[in-house]
Amino acid sequence: MPVSNFHQNAQRVFYPTFDGGLNLSVPPESLQRNELKEAINVEFSPSTGAMTVRGGMVWSGRFESEIDRIIPVVGRRGFLVRHKGKRTLQYFKWNYIWPVSGSLTGNGEISIAAWGDDYIVASGGKLQMFTDDGTPKLETIAGSPEKCRLLFVRNGCAVVVSGDDTLSFSAIGDVERWENDPNDESSGQFVDIGYKDGMKINAVIPLSRDIIIFKSPEEEPDKGTIFRLTGDYPDWAVLEVAHNTGTFSQKSIQAVANDVYYVTVSGIASLSAVTSYGEIKAQWPDRKVSPALTPLLDETAELWNVPVKQQLWLLPSKNAKEIWVLDYTRGIWTKFQFPKTIIHATGVDNALYVFTSRDLYRVEDGYLVDEIKDEGKQEITAFMRMGTLIASRQMLVKGVFASFGLLPGTRAELWLGKFCMRFSGGGAIDYIYDAPNDTQKAFEDDDPLYPTGGTLTSRRQCIVRDWAITPEVKIYGGGCSLSTMGLETAEV
Repeated sequence: MPVSNFHQNAQRVFYPTFDGGLNLSVPPESLQRNELKEAINVEFSPSTGAMTVRGGMVWSGRFESEIDRIIPVVGRRGFLVRHKGKRTLQYFKWNYIWPVSGSLTGNGEISIAAWGDDYIVASGGKLQMFTDDGTPKLETIAGSPEKCRLLFVRNGCAVVVSGDDTLSFSAIGDVERWENDPNDESSGQFVDIGYKDGMKINAVIPLSRDIIIFKSPEEEPDKGTIFRLTGDYPDWAVLEVAHNTGTFSQKSIQAVANDVYYVTVSGIASLSAVTSYGEIKAQWPDRKVSPALTPLLDETAELWNVPVKQQLWLLPSKNAKEIWVLDYTRGIWTKFQFPKTIIHATGVDNALYVFTSRDLYRVEDGYLVDEIKDEGKQEITAFMRMGTLIASRQMLVKGVFASFGLLPGTRAELWLGKFCMRFSGGGAIDYIYDAPNDTQKAFEDDDPLYPTGGTLTSRRQCIVRDWAITPEVKIYGGGCSLSTMGLETAEV
């Protein structure tokens, strides 16, 4: 007598999407179906709703020496690069690396702001004007303060941090004039932030109509204060909005729309819309990953805004091997691993660039490999681990299925313990129902039947029995996206 495979308690475990991203704050068996315990080299695609392998690296250029800092030049489709131990710059524009005439006046953090058709640059010394009329060059602004850092432009004024406590404003429309004339509201101005409080301004972010200032004691960013400068001279006011919090440096803070994200010793915090600053409470967008992320953070942490992807990339420390990626419009966390240490990421128009110690790479979606200068092509490996399934009795998995996109040259596998289902379906289907006993051709001329659309489906029967089962997906190559997945299960 044949044995039935029907079980009274049979059920389908369905994964409709993976838009929950990483959740490292709960045990594996407590994860929601849309959450992941591991998500390496994948990102959520808002256009397809699928979890997709990151793009591959394509070499785009090499700089003359080791890179110290990268500064995007907004509006010019390029960026400036400073070299370690030097005050010289190179300028990447239109896929070409140009030398910059002149040297920086300081060795500090570089900031840049548009000023009409040109740009102002601060590096810790006097301000400089960066122009590009065919020959990129730096020229010192003689009338500027002796020490200028954390530069931005506000209401026609150049604004710099000129001391531990002081924000200095140039005359309106004139970066050569900084002296204050009490009888002239258009002259240079200054305002002290937390005067003589024993702390130093280490980050400044203009946001909407306000300016957000971070101050911290030396080497104790968690003991800092966040200030808000509201209004315009002479009606401005300095307000304290948060205490015992702060960020490491200007490198560890980013403004995105009406939010400010900053890295603290306790993880990533954010300040929300301007209207809430009077009653500000720090939000924690990293709550799902903080148990694993927070121990990795130190004073060298950097936060990069990648608007072309609607992502923030966090390098927890300069020696970190992984980049933590936050899709800030959806709150989805994943992680990236690259074959070379990435020191910066930025977007130019619709292109995404990453930097290694000397080289520049463009990251191309759907590119199957990382093409490393002088080392050749290296296969991208991605990995996803779902939550662990447990029951009161042993669990039997009788079948698995997955919907996905797959480019030729990419391999993807679903693993349940030692059982493996390889994703397939990318080729032509000879018969109407694609089953071994169906012999009716799709057309009289023997043309094969091709699947429609970009989504493929694989199904396979199996017998996997265990007390706990953890699905895993392994992908080799950059051309795969996973939309949905499911298991046919029963308790036995």
